[in-house]
Amino acid sequence: MENLKLDLKDKRILDILDRNSNEPISSIAKKTIMSKQVTEYRIKKLISQKTIYSFFTLIELGKLGYSLFRAHIKLRNVPEEEYSKFVKHLFEEYPTFWVAFVSGSFDIIVDIWAQNANDFERLFNQILWKNKKVIYSYDIFPLLELALYDYGYFLKKNKRRNRIVLFEKEKEVKINSVDKKILSVIKHNSRLSYEEIGRKVGLTRNAIKNRIENLEKQKIIKGYKMMVNFKHFNRLSYKIFIKYDHSKIEQEKELIEFVQGKEGILANTKLLGKWNLDIEIQPLDAKDLQKFVIELRSKFSLVEDYELIQIIEDYGIDFYPNKLI
Repeated sequence: MENLKLDLKDKRILDILDRNSNEPISSIAKKTIMSKQVTEYRIKKLISQKTIYSFFTLIELGKLGYSLFRAHIKLRNVPEEEYSKFVKHLFEEYPTFWVAFVSGSFDIIVDIWAQNANDFERLFNQILWKNKKVIYSYDIFPLLELALYDYGYFLKKNKRRNRIVLFEKEKEVKINSVDKKILSVIKHNSRLSYEEIGRKVGLTRNAIKNRIENLEKQKIIKGYKMMVNFKHFNRLSYKIFIKYDHSKIEQEKELIEFVQGKEGILANTKLLGKWNLDIEIQPLDAKDLQKFVIELRSKFSLVEDYELIQIIEDYGIDFYPNKLI
């Protein structure tokens, strides 16, 4: 474990940024009863020690004509350096949203952006051909919807947390090269000031402000989120894949509401294929995880089958890969 000692002031800062990752320093300082200088120092320290590893802009690529496809990949018996090289290749050479090494019936999860199923097939065939000595087998799942939640566990339990949904079916829009550059600049750091963004893009502060507000209005920017290193909070990260009994599909809405109210739930993803729902959770411990799974199964007969995997290493996430720009 990489558990660090975080004091109450650190946790208060994290709780505020969890609810609003773009909260101004002055506002955080006022809420935590600290000076702006001390508040800024503590945030920089949380970033430098990688407790906070990014402030993401949640970009809705579905509005720009892209869909997300997931592959669960089982590797051949290869040395560690081989699969590390493979994962790096996946993240750098393709329009990849997320890659993780997991422990379960398969080894790698990779989510890849594509314009349609044919486009994804072309990309994935390239991956298969270039890595036939590494890939043993795979399953493919189109992603239908991704809901992201606040962490909600830094201070008191927050039972009703913010929920931001991506990949909803909405009208496709076009943006110009300037807006694309802005999205590229802020995708990994939503806390950049308008002045800083303007210097990188070559526009005035007001022009940047107006363009970002317009991207928010168009729902191309769906929100902003802080990402933290779960190991620094002595937590493990798991995914629970659920298969539905579709004769009881009317329970799905209630199941999602139940999930939203549970501490440690980070996301739920609707899938098409062998599994219908993916729940990502960071429980307190194995007992807490078992309690959640038992409660889920006992409350909802919709759950026909499930599989539990542990996320061992998160290799990266990108809401707007350079390959698409």
